[in-house]
This record gives sequence, structure tokens and C-alpha cells, in this order.
Amino acid sequence: MRYARATLIPLLLSCLLLLAARLIAQPPSSLRPKIFVIGLSKTGTSSIGDALALLRYKRLGWKDIRSRHLVHTWANGDFRALINQTRYFDAFEDLPWPFMYQQMAEMYPDAKFVLSLRRDERVWLESMRRHVGRGSWQAYGYFYGATEVEGHEETVVQSYRNHTENVRAYFRDRPERYAELVIDDGDLNWEVLCRMADCAGGRVPSIPFPKSNTAAHWQQGSVVGNLHVMWGWFVTRVEEMSAESYYKGGWAVVNGSLDACSELYYKAMIATAEPLAFK
Repeated sequence: MRYARATLIPLLLSCLLLLAARLIAQPPSSLRPKIFVIGLSKTGTSSIGDALALLRYKRLGWKDIRSRHLVHTWANGDFRALINQTRYFDAFEDLPWPFMYQQMAEMYPDAKFVLSLRRDERVWLESMRRHVGRGSWQAYGYFYGATEVEGHEETVVQSYRNHTENVRAYFRDRPERYAELVIDDGDLNWEVLCRMADCAGGRVPSIPFPKSNTAAHWQQGSVVGNLHVMWGWFVTRVEEMSAESYYKGGWAVVNGSLDACSELYYKAMIATAEPLAFK
């Protein structure tokens, strides 16, 4: 009896959290034709997402807790949570979206796709070396063939080549739905993006193209930097323990609670999200 009560309470709490999540946010009544930014990490995906937000797209970028959860569901062949997100937003970037382009192209015939690149693969590799060096994450292995760059340079670079080749091959017969953007080209990227996105009056914006999530953003004061490290360590450890529970057994009640908390976080994020606008 005591065991049944101990099991029932977390289960009821999970149900309440899920109900709250569903009540917090509802899909918008209308969305624009979708745009998917399908470049890999450190190819300017955050900058492009910020540019789309300035164009008043309802944009979904990297949201730490929820995004990490979704990476693991994707890696284990469950696309339902990702597909559900497409009901709420009209622009998407960052992992795991670059590996969902085929499914999204079939699901949304009017969607457009932007492959973000660096001016050469060695520039990308050095940027990845700094990025991955901030902390180990098991999911890097899903996308880049290794959880760290040091000692695995050729494997990581090959992942970049393979992704570029695969995307180009898929969209070869769909040129009207596809564009490539080299983030190092700066303001010239507005012209590329406006071929895919709805720019006001069909005009290229006169403001600088966003430059987000660069190395300089991480080189802040020691206190801020240490807080970033501590938060990243905590989130990563919780995420990886959750993944073990989800996909390698674990208690159904624990899994249900984790799923409910993630769903609540996600729906609260949707409810409070507002597109940016030109100042």
C-alpha cells in the first residue's frame, strides 16, 4: 500500500504538469511558410535565426533543456516531439533540425531551406574545436562522429563534408526551395536570406546582418563565465542521466515526470515568445 501511494503521487504530479503545459500555449492561428536553417553548429545558425526574428518570423532556436531532450528523442528514432514543435513556429535552426530536412521538405511542400556554411572547412573546424572544448556532450557523437575534436579532426571535418554533399544532392532538383549562405560574408547574407524569406516590401534590410554566439560572447567576466560553465555542467549531467532512464530502462514514473517537466518548460517558452522587430 505504501509503495502504491509513493508511485501514485509522482504519477499524478506528472499528469498535472502535462495538463498545465497543454493549457499554457496553443498553436498560433496562422504561420508563414516555414524556413529551416540546416547548417551544422558554428556555421552562423544563431545569427540567421536572429535575422529571421528581425523579419518577424516566429523563430525557434536552441533552448537548452528542451533542445537537449529533443536531440535524444531524435537520436532514438522518435520524431514526434520535433514534428509537434512545427505547429508553433515558422523558422527553425540548430540541432537536430539540420538532420530533419528530408522529413520537413515532404511534410511542408512550401517550406524553404537555408544551408549555412563557413568560408572553408578549416575555419569551421577551429570554431568547432573551441565550441566542443567548452564541455563534453555525448550527442556530439551523433552528429560529428566524435564527442571531441582533439584527435578526431578528420572524422569531424568529414561529417561537415558529408552533410554538405547530402543536402546539395537532395535539393539539386528543388532549387526554388533552397539557398546556401556563407556566414562569413556578413551583410551580403541579407540578399541570400531574402530570396527565401519574406522581407518587408521585397527589400533587403539596411541594418547589419546579425553576428551572434561568437567566441567574444563567451569571453565575458570570470564570474559570468564560471556561471556559464556551472550551468552547462548541471544541464548536461541531468540530460544524460535522463537519456539513460528514457532509453535504457528506468522507472516509468521518473520518465513521465521528466517528460512532463520538459513539456511544461517548452509550452511556457512558447507562451512567452515574441518575435523581434526592427528598431
